[in-house]
Amino acid sequence: ATDLQIVNGGQTTASLTFAKRKDGADLSSIFVQMKLSVVPEELSGELIPKISEYANKQNKVSDSDLFSNHEYHRRMEELSRRLKAPPRPGSQRSTTWFYERAKGQYRIETAKMSPAEKQRFETDNPKSQLLTKTDLAKIENSWRGLPHEVSKGAQKNFDIFSKYIVTEWTVRPLQFNDEYFRTVISHVIVFRELERLVPKEDWYDGGYRANVVTYSVAKLVRMLEEQAGGMTINHQLIWKQQSMSPALMEQLKLIARVMYGVITTPEEGRENVTEWCKMELAWQRAQQKRIDILPALAAELIS
Repeated sequence: ATDLQIVNGGQTTASLTFAKRKDGADLSSIFVQMKLSVVPEELSGELIPKISEYANKQNKVSDSDLFSNHEYHRRMEELSRRLKAPPRPGSQRSTTWFYERAKGQYRIETAKMSPAEKQRFETDNPKSQLLTKTDLAKIENSWRGLPHEVSKGAQKNFDIFSKYIVTEWTVRPLQFNDEYFRTVISHVIVFRELERLVPKEDWYDGGYRANVVTYSVAKLVRMLEEQAGGMTINHQLIWKQQSMSPALMEQLKLIARVMYGVITTPEEGRENVTEWCKMELAWQRAQQKRIDILPALAAELIS
């Protein structure tokens, strides 16, 4: 049997496993009833998610957990384990951006290792480069120009991302290749570096960082569409350097300052900033703000 997967009963199985491994419990008289479904490989992408959904009706299982069986996430998992990120400046070691297709994968990987194996694993797969499904949805929907949807929270945003991926996978599955993965990781690098930059800015009074970041990334994409004449940022260079350029950093800091002003000054009758950020009207107001592409960034853009 290959590619075994527990659809319902993961907690039970994990509890028994840890009881035996960590506590030395005697499981010789323990029996767990199970049903084994054998699924033809050509039907697995379509059938397994349905089994997962209908076998978990008694408990609330998040859509992101159910969607983890879609072929897109399996592809992302495979790419993340195979494609090594170039060493960062000052390092000789390539690392992995660990895509967590199923909840707790990273922790489960290390739970069965010795301290030395765990240290080696975490060096090759840094926790800072752990990417969850909901993080991916948040970041990619920001780059797709949907900051108001991202602001609605992880689950609602993930639902929107899932529908988009299912459609794209049906129409153009081959687009999800090595280059796609590198581009996604470049998006992640920019997003997370901006998350670290915003709190250090003198205009930032605290709060709404998540909204500032998603709006700023979406605004950058819209500016490129409107002003760059078909040019865009060099995703390959970001992947190669595992960081964004100083020019892109300065551009995003400028954008973030303006976006902070937009989201913290809701229109009359909409005083709640968090609710304001969820509205398409807020995104429309953000798009109306004129911000020019800085000359230093313009010089880096590629076709």
